Amino acid sequence: MKIGIGTYSFGGMASYLGLGPSLPEKFQTIKSLGFDAVELLTVDLDEDPEAIKKWLTETGLEVFSVHAEPTEGIVKKIAAIGGKAVIWASTPFCNKAEAIEVALFLDQMADIAAPYGVKIGYHNHSREFYFVEGKLLIEHLLDNSEKCFVQLDCGWAMNGGMYPPYFIRKYKNRILSIHVKENSKVIGPGGAPPSRHAKQDGMGAVFANAKALPIEEREKILEEIEGRIKERAEKGGPSFDVQCRLGAPESNIDWKEIKSALDEQDFDAFWVVEREGFYDEHDKCLAEDREWLRANIG
Repeated sequence: MKIGIGTYSFGGMASYLGLGPSLPEKFQTIKSLGFDAVELLTVDLDEDPEAIKKWLTETGLEVFSVHAEPTEGIVKKIAAIGGKAVIWASTPFCNKAEAIEVALFLDQMADIAAPYGVKIGYHNHSREFYFVEGKLLIEHLLDNSEKCFVQLDCGWAMNGGMYPPYFIRKYKNRILSIHVKENSKVIGPGGAPPSRHAKQDGMGAVFANAKALPIEEREKILEEIEGRIKERAEKGGPSFDVQCRLGAPESNIDWKEIKSALDEQDFDAFWVVEREGFYDEHDKCLAEDREWLRANIG
């Protein structure tokens, strides 16, 4: 089993804005911590593809996927460096009709990506487990899509009230990858998510063109984002504080059963570690995540 990690784990929201360590520096750290593969962000693909391939070769890493809103341009970029999937890291939708809109868009992108050998996936947070019109929002999405896969973030799923092994078995052969993230508390999906037709904060466009902005402007945007995250957590919304050590007594996730459920699929899912919250020194936490998975999962 190959274990990857996202470049997001090396800077969090700052990574989306191209702040912090350079991409080759991240690759070197990722390899030194014992990981086999990497999941990129949109901003990482602004680098020259030949340079990215060179850094991958030097570190012996492979690319699993990129977290990005699917476009043909992104598909071409990830295919050029040997990546296997473009995964949309969540988008607002609040009811069945809007879930169907997202599903149809993802299927259209899957048709565009197929000739490049790239799959299209959707990454959940907790809000997709909001129940409306007889089903969870993410069920409305998947039940109306024929070609979209899922990257199940197990930590956010459990935080939102969904037992990951059940979901994996219900959507057998739709789970392209999982995010390995510990969780210690079920909070629920929160209130009704916003409509995709409501005014958005524009962060998607910012992240897609981050390198075009001056560093000072990106730093200001980061400060605003972190302020909003803190405010939501104070109001009882999603919080990184529920994350804990892999295999900790307070964990409510059964990783061995998750592995058993994934083994029932007809293909191997990618395992991608992702952390926003750290219980100890940053690199130590990530190294221990990798060591625990090797010792307990395979």
